[in-house]
Amino acid sequence: MTGGSNVPSIVIDSHVHFWDPECVHISWLEDAPHFNNKRTGEQYVAEIHEKAQVKAAIYVEVDANPIHALVEAEWITQYAKQFNDNKKNNKLTDSIESTEKFGGIQAIVAYAPVHQGAQAVDSYLQFLIKLTDERLRGIRYLIQDPTLDPERVSSPSFVSGVRTLAKYGLSFDLNINCHVAPAQFPPLISLVRQCPEVTFILDHMAKPPCDVTVNDPAFKFWQDNIQALAKFPNVHCKVSGLVTESTKWTVEQLKPFVEVAKNTFGSDRLMFGGDWPIVENAVPWHTWLELLSDIVGDWSDEDKNKLFVENATRIYRLK
Repeated sequence: MTGGSNVPSIVIDSHVHFWDPECVHISWLEDAPHFNNKRTGEQYVAEIHEKAQVKAAIYVEVDANPIHALVEAEWITQYAKQFNDNKKNNKLTDSIESTEKFGGIQAIVAYAPVHQGAQAVDSYLQFLIKLTDERLRGIRYLIQDPTLDPERVSSPSFVSGVRTLAKYGLSFDLNINCHVAPAQFPPLISLVRQCPEVTFILDHMAKPPCDVTVNDPAFKFWQDNIQALAKFPNVHCKVSGLVTESTKWTVEQLKPFVEVAKNTFGSDRLMFGGDWPIVENAVPWHTWLELLSDIVGDWSDEDKNKLFVENATRIYRLK
C-alpha cells in the first residue's frame, strides 16, 4: 500500500476524538458496537506506532447528545489536564500523558447551538470559554446528516449564530458529506459568504467521493465547489478522513483529491488530521499518516512542514 519512507518526524494532529461513554452520553455509539467503549490518550499513543512525534492534538467534539455537550466540554478539559504525575511515576493510566510521542491536547473544538441564533449562542459561548479553561479554539455543529434540509445552514438564525463566533475569536468547523449528500455544498458556500469575519475550517475535505476517477461527474462537482469555497480567504481545510470515504487506499486513487485541495487552498491553508479513532473504520492511524506522506512525497519540504505542523499551529493558535 505504502512504503512510509516520507513520514514526517513531527506532526500536529488537527482532528482527534476521545470519549468515555460512562461519562458522556453519545447515542450514536449504541449503533456502533466496535466503538462503544473508551477511546483514550493511551490507546492513541499506541496507534502513533513509533511513526511520528505528535507535538499536539486538537480535540474535536464527538457528536454527543446536545444536552451533554457541556458535560463533554468539561470532561475533555479535565482529561487534557491530566499528565505529568503518571510520567513521574512511570505509570500509564487513562490520562493523556505529555510524553515524547504525544504532547497532549492543546486545543478544543466544542459544540455550540449556533442554529439557535446570536442571542442564544452568545451566552452559551461565554460559559463554554470559562468551562474549557482557555483551551477553546473553535466550534463545530455537525451539518452532514443527509436527512436534514441542507439549506438550513444559510438561514438567518444559523448565520447570525455563526457570526457570533468572531466576537470571541473562535473558528467554525464545517462538516458536510459531499459524497452522500452533494446538495449540502452550495448552502455551505452561502453560509461562508455571509460570515467574512469568521475563520472556517473544512473538515475532511468535505468528504469527497473518493472511489471515483477524475473524469466522473461526482469528482467534477466536488472539485468545482471546493474551488468556489477556497476563494474565501478565511476558509482553511483539513486533509483528513479520505480513507473512510474510500475502499481504494492507494496513493494513485487519493492523490488527485489531495492535489485539488492544494491547488485551490494553497499550501498555507491545509493541515493534517488523523481523525482517530474514526479512521480505524478503514486503516490504522499510522497507515493513514504513511499514505498521506507518500501522496505529498513530491512536495517541497517547506510545504510538507506547513501541512503537518505550521498551519495547524498558526490557525488553532497553539502555544
